[in-house]
Amino acid sequence: MERQTVEYTFEGEKLSSVAGEYADLTLFRTDLGGYYVHLDARKVGGHLVLEVGAFPRGLSEQDIRRMWPELLEAQSRQ
Repeated sequence: MERQTVEYTFEGEKLSSVAGEYADLTLFRTDLGGYYVHLDARKVGGHLVLEVGAFPRGLSEQDIRRMWPELLEAQSRQ
């Protein structure tokens, strides 16, 4: 299987970022009110992923609380 590079452009605000042991996470809020999470696991040989959720608006705050609570905690400290 051939590897492809994709560019994904969106309007949004960077809310927080957290450096983890396996991946660095960055939380964005889109103009539509949803959330996107950028996961960068290159430091352990992984990939870059933009998690946008199942809906066009993005992930909900409840999704973020459940899957990446550290991003909301980091936002409250900034």
